[in-house]
Amino acid sequence: MSKRLLIILLMFALPTLAVEVQPGRIYTGGTVIQSSPLGVTFTIPNGWRGGWPAGSSAFVLDNDAGDATIMMVFDQFTGPQIASMMAQNIPLDDSIYLMPDSAPSRKPAHFENHYQVMGSAMQLNAFIAAKQLREGLSLATIIMTAKITDPHQSVVVELTNGMALSEPQAPKTDTNEESWQEYMKGRYIARYYTGSGYREKQELWFCSDGNFASSFNSGGFSMDGFSGAANDSNHGTWQASGSVSQSGTLHLTYANGNQNTIQLQLQDKLYLDGVQWLRGDNERCH
Repeated sequence: MSKRLLIILLMFALPTLAVEVQPGRIYTGGTVIQSSPLGVTFTIPNGWRGGWPAGSSAFVLDNDAGDATIMMVFDQFTGPQIASMMAQNIPLDDSIYLMPDSAPSRKPAHFENHYQVMGSAMQLNAFIAAKQLREGLSLATIIMTAKITDPHQSVVVELTNGMALSEPQAPKTDTNEESWQEYMKGRYIARYYTGSGYREKQELWFCSDGNFASSFNSGGFSMDGFSGAANDSNHGTWQASGSVSQSGTLHLTYANGNQNTIQLQLQDKLYLDGVQWLRGDNERCH
């Protein structure tokens, strides 16, 4: 056997390593996703990409064409509960719900049904495949698009029935991984906005002793010159939780007792509640 052929055979023989899913990150087709707390592993279909939005109970995927969305909703329903729920209207939010076309079909490994999406700004249809994965864990895979095709249904069924199960466990963490508390210590960040004659500048200084200071300036320009100026400054204490490899939380307690909780994300750039902030030198405190 040639050395080249041996290398090729080894490449196919080696198992694909699963990636522990991180909230707020996007994964491409072919990626093997693992959720240790749920004890599930699945592969994102080719031609799709998705992620787990922070605070959501569903893994969300969009196809490359941009005309179909899948939600993988994990819950704790039994088989009979799934069959009953799939025969009824299924609310997605306060105004949008799924209306079944007929009674759900029971397949050898799952339940499935077709739906119309009611309350949507555009006409959409939906297809669901759902099952109890094990005691205390269920999965409903929902696709929504203008027209449900056989390939759409196949992707949903394969995701539902192709789920690999393992014993749930806390995800492994790197003890050397930097925490958000350490990352934000002594840091200065700023956000700027300029448009249509209006500008904003917001600044935050995070001191290593747990104190912070903030500044907000805004105003606009008109034919008569500068107008509508506003200035505000504040201070208080801060604390951050989580590790920088995942979405974290920033807690601000102002001197007047008011509190604010902000989501932190680091993806090359720093984001607070989804808005990009610039990082600079802290000349106020360390």
